[in-house]
Amino acid sequence: MTGTCSKSTILWVSAIVVILIIGSLTALAYTISTDNLKNTAHAGLESTVGVMATQINASDVELLKAGDEGSPRYLSVAKKLRTLRSMDDNILNAYILKVNPDRSVTFLVDDLYPEDPQGSAKIRELSTSPDTMEIFGALSRPTSSKGPYTTKYGSFISAYAPIDDSMIDSNGNTVAVLAIDMSAIDYTDYMSGKGYLILLSGLVSMIIAVGAIFWFGRRDEKKGE
Repeated sequence: MTGTCSKSTILWVSAIVVILIIGSLTALAYTISTDNLKNTAHAGLESTVGVMATQINASDVELLKAGDEGSPRYLSVAKKLRTLRSMDDNILNAYILKVNPDRSVTFLVDDLYPEDPQGSAKIRELSTSPDTMEIFGALSRPTSSKGPYTTKYGSFISAYAPIDDSMIDSNGNTVAVLAIDMSAIDYTDYMSGKGYLILLSGLVSMIIAVGAIFWFGRRDEKKGE
């Protein structure tokens, strides 16, 4: 009886050890995979917005003022933004922001106008995005949100890039910031997709390993009887 109890204890201890090892390795793999996916997603967004920003002529936006939403200049820029946005199905919205001397951030052009006047931001409307530091950083280089956020327009993750003076005779001044939005749901689904596979693989591995331990343990017990 004592020998049987001892063998049973060894089996349980072995199973616990295996679960801890596989669990730790699975958690590590999940963390690494999530970090890699996040870096890839953000790099892709920053690359996209950076290229798009080079297609916007700063002179077309720097003189826009409140009430110009129906002007030919505004509509032309909005149309260009929609064209650029249509090249990537993951982008929901493209718009141009202005960083003011008082460090407030306001909208200049929203590509949803005039197609969706209620769902688009107007010129000089104050941005409520929490990505303030990312927008300030985009005055010099492409940046992106640290994570999903929510405003009255929905839940997104965004990327930003500087719109500099015209490429012809440019003096290097940044006059505005181009922003693009990706759905927070799509971003979360993208991030969690492969992560779930890793967790599922880890769980299956645990079940197989623990099952093997008890199967071989019971077989050895029967041979010793």
